Amino acid sequence: MAIIGKIRKHAGLAVALIGIAIIGFVVQDAFGRRGQNAPPVAVINGETVSYNRFSADVDQLTEQYKRAQGDEKVTEEDMNQIRNMAWQRMVSDMLLGEACQEAGMQVTTAEMNDMYYGKFISPYLYQYFTNPQTGLYDRQQVMNIIGNFNQLSDQDKAALSELERIVKNERLKEKYNNLAAKSFYMPKTLAAFQSGPLASTSTARWIMLPYSGIEDDDVQVSKGDYKKFYDENKFRFRQNKSRSLDYVVFDVTPTAQDMADLEKHVAQLYEEFQNETSVPDFVNAVTSGQRFDSLYRNQSEIFPGWDTLFHAKAGTFFAPRRMGRSFQMAALLDVQMRPDSIHLNHIFLSYTEAGSQSGRDKEQSRRLADSLKDVINAHADMFASLAATYSEDPSARQNGGDLGWQRDGYFVGYMNRAILNTPAGTATVVEAPAGFHVIHVAEKTKPVKKVLAALVNVPIEPSAATTKAMYTRANQLLGQCKGKIAGLDSAARKMGVQVRQAAVTELESNLPGANGSREVIRWAYNQDTKEGNVADQIFETENRYVIAALRSINEDEYIPFDRITKIPQVEQLVKQEKKGKELAKRLSAGNSIEEIAASLELRIDTAFGIRLNSYPMIGNSYEPKITGQICGLEKGVLSRPIEGNAGVYRVVVDDVLSAPADPVQVANMVRGMQMQYRQSAGSLVSSALEDIAEIEDNREFYF
Repeated sequence: MAIIGKIRKHAGLAVALIGIAIIGFVVQDAFGRRGQNAPPVAVINGETVSYNRFSADVDQLTEQYKRAQGDEKVTEEDMNQIRNMAWQRMVSDMLLGEACQEAGMQVTTAEMNDMYYGKFISPYLYQYFTNPQTGLYDRQQVMNIIGNFNQLSDQDKAALSELERIVKNERLKEKYNNLAAKSFYMPKTLAAFQSGPLASTSTARWIMLPYSGIEDDDVQVSKGDYKKFYDENKFRFRQNKSRSLDYVVFDVTPTAQDMADLEKHVAQLYEEFQNETSVPDFVNAVTSGQRFDSLYRNQSEIFPGWDTLFHAKAGTFFAPRRMGRSFQMAALLDVQMRPDSIHLNHIFLSYTEAGSQSGRDKEQSRRLADSLKDVINAHADMFASLAATYSEDPSARQNGGDLGWQRDGYFVGYMNRAILNTPAGTATVVEAPAGFHVIHVAEKTKPVKKVLAALVNVPIEPSAATTKAMYTRANQLLGQCKGKIAGLDSAARKMGVQVRQAAVTELESNLPGANGSREVIRWAYNQDTKEGNVADQIFETENRYVIAALRSINEDEYIPFDRITKIPQVEQLVKQEKKGKELAKRLSAGNSIEEIAASLELRIDTAFGIRLNSYPMIGNSYEPKITGQICGLEKGVLSRPIEGNAGVYRVVVDDVLSAPADPVQVANMVRGMQMQYRQSAGSLVSSALEDIAEIEDNREFYF
């Protein structure tokens, strides 16, 4: 309820938003390795990162993620993202911390004081220490909390320390990025060239022979043609380290019989639902992974697809219907007029039996709570001073017990009911297991119609018999493969199932069409797995069985030459290059564009307003090479044959409209380029530091 609680609740979200940009101070590794033979999770510029250290960062981010989402459930996909975030943050922390140290940068005590109490308050502090009444930063509140730091709980100390770390690191990052940003210089000469010659426009006539004019079957390519293309276009074949997999996916989906049985089961449940005396207990008993939701919902909050609930009478049941991957049925239990939000003030009184240090027993605390309620009902303006004097909620000394506006349903059931039953402008006392809450209901929003509904969700899933049958089919395919990829191709054709292909990197989690297939990828990267092997196990993913084979291990910087001949797209490009040579010969017969067009019966087209820095369309085709030739030709000069994307061209420039450099435009361009660079300096710095760093990544050993 206090400012510290707010920091605890949102610190994780703040960290996640800062993400990999946070610069952390590198702590010493106090943990041992996971095992004697296990490698460290990482070695970054010679510094070892143990499994325990990285795992602690992952655990911290996981807890922050749970608090930010308000949900304890974390899926495997969420965990993969969290691990990646922890990795990126750790790498950035270490590299940027090292860079700042080498540059002699630090955040002084004076700077920290200025960010907390001075003129340049950190934006991360503003979100926690702004007075809601004035909208201004509350320096006195900050001083009070920090001055009483030793009296705070360990959890509150940790929350404040984390916030201080964020503030300090963000300032250090800002310094380093500013240093990099201000190192950028945009020469006026370059800006003048961009605003002048680059902005000049040309008008040109062109003719073109399309590649489609020669049939693919009429073009024969040799190994030498492939080799020449490979050597001249090696940049096209750069690759990331990966594994290429062949795999077959068996989707385990409900059969027609499964659906008929499920519909019968759902109909029986609906009969029980209508006759159930305790609907909440029924929902909790029959709905997997979902409990009865006692929240009263307004029209905008109603369950998706169940708008009809808002227009029915209490006691109405709604028959099952298919909703996506489940059957759903519902019951409207109650309809009320209730406020959406309530503005509350709060005093908490505990007692010695509950562990309080107040010196009051339970009866004394009860009498004090009743007395405070009476005083507040007579003099509401005294609430803040009474809260600061009596409340055992530490935040009351800073906020006068003001909880602000809270949503209907925010509090536990018995407390929420008491708040709703208390008229605006009056106070009530609510007994809780650990003490008494004196609650003053300052204001309520206008009551609106709300409904309490029960939703029963029955997932559509295959039966055990269907699952077993699909597993048997997958097992048959695995047996016919005999451990070889050629056997997988042959057996899959006989069985009539599709063999899919994908290239995966070491830390990916999913194969296309098979979510949750991390174990398949781990198998592919196992040192004992060789090219051509079929896994000797059936991998189980989300409602699927997967048979996988390792086609190739791609460790080289470029795709090896012996593999490119098997790539259909490469064959097309090699044939296109040979077509281009033939078409260029045909376009070479003639001294003018008119003569060549007449001899080949081609139409002469005109391209207007061609600029080097514009979108390079010639006709209906994207042609950057042709655009470049046009902008580089002198007026009246016929170009040589140019191989473009759609065919082979010849062009002649008829007119060039020069654009002299405008001093005002040049100055604006200089400022614009500098601003553009400075805005991207942070990401560029992180990328540059990673490029020059020596990073050994061993995460695949553990995850």
